[in-house]
Amino acid sequence: LQLSFNNITCKGLDSLTNAIWGSRTLRELLLDNNEIGDRGGQQIANILPHVKTLQVLDVGFNMIKSNGMRTLMKVVAETQHLTSLSVSGNPIDTGAAKAVAFALAYNKSLKRLFL
Repeated sequence: LQLSFNNITCKGLDSLTNAIWGSRTLRELLLDNNEIGDRGGQQIANILPHVKTLQVLDVGFNMIKSNGMRTLMKVVAETQHLTSLSVSGNPIDTGAAKAVAFALAYNKSLKRLFL
């Protein structure tokens, strides 16, 4: 599902996450270059365990800061179906960097990570 460059905010993401919750066919979710922010990162974290077919997730350039990144990375650490994750272009401070390191230590399925 290609939704890059659509000015999607966390409000728009509410509808999207409701629509794809529990999907058995969604393999790619490309949300880069939108405006989902921390709340959007948390929304993606909430649905990630329920979309077990999702292999590629791109949330780059979305102004996901430390809080949203920590929440997302905690779920990524526990998720074993993602093979590619992009969080590039988001501000990564020390807290977010530690969260990414934690996710990498526990996730065994990721083959590509874009920072």
